[in-house]
Amino acid sequence: MEIPGPLVPQILGTVQLTPGAAAAPSFLALLGGQTLEATLLDILPQGVKLQLADGQQLLAQGQLPFAAGSLLALKALPLPGGAGIRLQVLRATPPPTDPVLAPLAQGEAGPLLARLQSPAEALKPLAALFQALARPGSAEAPEAWSAWMKTALATLADPAASPREAPFHQLQAREGTALFEIPLPWAPGAGPMRIWVESDAPGTAPEDATRRVFLSVPFSVLGDVRLGVERNPAGLRARIWVEDPARLEPLRAGLEAELTALGAPASLQILSLPEASPDLRALAGGTPLSALG
Repeated sequence: MEIPGPLVPQILGTVQLTPGAAAAPSFLALLGGQTLEATLLDILPQGVKLQLADGQQLLAQGQLPFAAGSLLALKALPLPGGAGIRLQVLRATPPPTDPVLAPLAQGEAGPLLARLQSPAEALKPLAALFQALARPGSAEAPEAWSAWMKTALATLADPAASPREAPFHQLQAREGTALFEIPLPWAPGAGPMRIWVESDAPGTAPEDATRRVFLSVPFSVLGDVRLGVERNPAGLRARIWVEDPARLEPLRAGLEAELTALGAPASLQILSLPEASPDLRALAGGTPLSALG
């Protein structure tokens, strides 16, 4: 029988300490060969700032692919000739997620769908709507889209129906923004629909306000489709980003006619969606009121 060799821990990253990174060279000599824990405080152009368990802070040369606040298990190895210490990352534990921001990091379409499978009394109307929309052909009626979106968004913002997600939406509302993620009843297993809304700062007169709405919808034929609509006193501006813009050109005239029928000057652009474009959740970490360009 073959006897396996010793297990070698996986190295997740490496940074380096020079003698000047600590209070004294003797500290580096003591550190060599030990396994220790440190918190990744910050990622800087010149390296990463680490804090040891005793509060000692060090600036290590190199970069690590972990978020600030991560807890790292490090193996300290002395470099030849007293040149410093190499710190090998053996384990990285991400920082705890703020419960209020959990819907942003983990998504909210999945938890909402799970609640609809065994709905509480308050969710039974929404569950019935979801089941009705899941039937073939239901998505072809515009009123089906409208009813599902409005009801699902109201449910996610309701503390009684969505205690996990509602605080997140209340926090965003203070900034005049909103990010929602809802499942698509007519597309089982597909990615969710993401909706981003942003508006002028509070206090702006309604007739002078600028509002923007963005949708991200996965279609089996067109792929990922992004729609951005901006409404302001000057009129309506719409942009559609799609993987192959030529496939929407035959629909341009009809789309422009529908926009014009809304009673305001309207313009439409159909643009190519760049590869590896970040999803709409990236807008939640960006500067508000800049997403349409």
